[in-house]
Amino acid sequence: MKISNDVADELKKVRNALNNMYDELNVTLFEKKVAAKITYKKVNPYDGVSSNFSYIADKLKEIESSEIIGD
Repeated sequence: MKISNDVADELKKVRNALNNMYDELNVTLFEKKVAAKITYKKVNPYDGVSSNFSYIADKLKEIESSEIIGD
């Protein structure tokens, strides 16, 4: 696959946005469990979307390693 310099620059922006989303989502939150006694369960929002992040990151690496054409 061949990409232009403009595309390579945009991919860097997408990669930075992905890294920022990871930083924002990779935190421990607490989910309230209401019963006779209130308890809290640790929840990490990133766990629900980790496979999506992996897929996107793999595709970005694949595209970024492509040949760059033009200036």
